[in-house]
Amino acid sequence: MDWSKAKNILILAFIVTNMFLFYHLSRDLLVGGDLNIISDQYISNVETHLKENGIFLETDIPKEIISLPVYLTVKYQQYNPNEVAKQFLRENYKLADEGVNKLDINEVVYQKGDEKLIVESSKRIQYYNFNKGRASSLSEKDAISKSIEFLAQVGFDDSDVLLNQIHHNYYNEILDEHLYKLIYNQTFNNRFLGESHIHVYVNDIGVVGFESMLLEVEKVNNEKKVLIPATHALLRKMSEIVDDNKGNRVVVDRIEMGYYFNPHDFDFVTNWHTIETGRAFPAWKITLTNGRTYYVEALKN
Repeated sequence: MDWSKAKNILILAFIVTNMFLFYHLSRDLLVGGDLNIISDQYISNVETHLKENGIFLETDIPKEIISLPVYLTVKYQQYNPNEVAKQFLRENYKLADEGVNKLDINEVVYQKGDEKLIVESSKRIQYYNFNKGRASSLSEKDAISKSIEFLAQVGFDDSDVLLNQIHHNYYNEILDEHLYKLIYNQTFNNRFLGESHIHVYVNDIGVVGFESMLLEVEKVNNEKKVLIPATHALLRKMSEIVDDNKGNRVVVDRIEMGYYFNPHDFDFVTNWHTIETGRAFPAWKITLTNGRTYYVEALKN
């Protein structure tokens, strides 16, 4: 028998066998022959498994299997401290401190009456207004309105920064009282860009706290890859979520795909205040009703 012909027959048989196995292994995972949609049956199986392990869903699990660029090249936005002081404190403020703090971070501190502004490494901005108030007398709608007004006033009302969560809780690092905390996330091409954020703290007087760290996208990688589905991300993170929230009811209220940049991916020493540029990779973000957030790298491995 001709060896070349026999080899071709064996290769063809191998391909057919693998196609047969793939079909039977994945028929509960994918809808028919469509490799872009997770089946309802598989999603139901995952939801049941999560519930059996104490994780409940108040949102739908995304069905789509998508492709995205394998990374974005990003850097932290940098600010001139004096310009930031003008935006937040307007006038009659004074330079209170400048130098390296106990965490070896370069910081500039400004003061104006009850207001305090800290600019760290020209990247992170923290603002405090220590006026007392009562968030309990403020509705969530009014808190959002005050936040929007403040962001416009200080020049942080960009269209790519969207309100993602709002919580009413006790934040003693801001004031010794209950406050609304509004969490805004940065987006790129309508997908979250983490870990970048704006946090706004509000009481009935107005905004009493603000923190921001935002990113800039320098380049989009041309290569695209198929990403793991949301079901896989939930199952990968299940044990960690359960362990982190022992004794508490665990409810997932948001599952979304975006990009995640973590400076610690470089090494254990690198931090946000020392890094210049880096890569943000596709990731699933899983958010709980208690505010905890988990990221799962979405590139197949």
